[in-house]
Amino acid sequence: MFRLARAALVIAASAGLAVLAVPACIVSTGTIGSDCPIDDDGNLLIPEECCICPSPEACPNGFPKDVTVPDYCRPDCPEDVPYECCPCPTPEWCPGGKLPENSSYERYCPEGPDAGSDGPMSSLCTGGSCAPPRPAGWKGPMSFWNGWDIEAPPCPGEAPILAFEGRSAPPPPSCGTCACDAPEGTCELPETWTVSSAGCSDPGSGVKTNFDPPTNWDGICNGEKSILGDKLCGGVPCVRSITISTPVIEEQPCQPHLIGDPEPKIPKAWNGGPEITLGKVCTSESALPKCIEAEGKVCVPTPPGFSSCLYREGDHPCPEGWGERELLYGHVEDNRVCSQCECSEPSAGFCNVKFRIFSDGACTTEKLAADVSTGMIAPCLDFMPGTQLSGKTAAVLEYTKGACTPSGGTAEGELVLLDPVTICCSAPVT
Repeated sequence: MFRLARAALVIAASAGLAVLAVPACIVSTGTIGSDCPIDDDGNLLIPEECCICPSPEACPNGFPKDVTVPDYCRPDCPEDVPYECCPCPTPEWCPGGKLPENSSYERYCPEGPDAGSDGPMSSLCTGGSCAPPRPAGWKGPMSFWNGWDIEAPPCPGEAPILAFEGRSAPPPPSCGTCACDAPEGTCELPETWTVSSAGCSDPGSGVKTNFDPPTNWDGICNGEKSILGDKLCGGVPCVRSITISTPVIEEQPCQPHLIGDPEPKIPKAWNGGPEITLGKVCTSESALPKCIEAEGKVCVPTPPGFSSCLYREGDHPCPEGWGERELLYGHVEDNRVCSQCECSEPSAGFCNVKFRIFSDGACTTEKLAADVSTGMIAPCLDFMPGTQLSGKTAAVLEYTKGACTPSGGTAEGELVLLDPVTICCSAPVT
């Protein structure tokens, strides 16, 4: 068990002699107790040079002004608070984070516990919120604001020092969705008409005769090429079968376009903005006052929009009791942009053509009629041997435009996030 006990200091007095006090920096091993922290066996729990006034008798005129206290004696004291006015210079002075009831620090602080501080060491927490002391490894609690850069207030008067400023990770740019317009195109009529002296069952043999329509044919009756019925090819009638090529779809490239809203073209005041939030951690050189209404807690200034929060360099989970988490970065560099929308070549179009073949050039005596469409093998059709061929017609029965596959419209580039800082708040961040 730890205790603070006042010691009876051995003094010597005689007629004409002044009272002699043990020097402030020396603690006698014969002392029963001390105004400095000791254990149950009377052993000093701090270095001797940190126990300036072991008892009131050792410092009858108050805390000596000519004593320089080493920094390692007061790691938990704000720089502007004198050693004698700091109730808990190290954890040994305040076991469990609480100031002992018999603490004597106030007797050595001539101006009271307010000395060297902008605020009282204990007070009602008006204009702030009571927060527990920071866990090990964390900084704070401090005043924290989070919101849009354009709305950022200055640090409040109670916490005027900006300890950290960072920004959240920006979302990816809103690129919209790429789509492709239907292609513009036409269905070209069959261009190759080949007559054979052999039947369709023997496509590799026979003499071939050209029966093609003219270039850029529009399908109306054409009798430029005629094959008489008595014409022989290799000793047999030239006309026994005909093979006609399939129609061809000629289509222009599809035009890409966006569905939905593209990335807003808002000028960025800085790299990564304006769609990410700014966070500010504000503090003071003075020690936070203790909350009278909440034992063991300190009063953190929380003006409107601010919350009491801890912060720590790196990406960490929040400690218990500090569940409102924000991860901010000291450096945000967003080089992501939306890729251009593009379209593949058109595909899956369909065209069906009706062709007719006549024995006369005026296209009145029909000898054969059939359909041919894209996607099929060029059809072969048989005639009676010696059939006369002269006129031909063709017409598009059906044309369905092809389609293109869109691509692009995705975020490309690098998002650089450096110097992460975890913010953990005890109350919702507004």
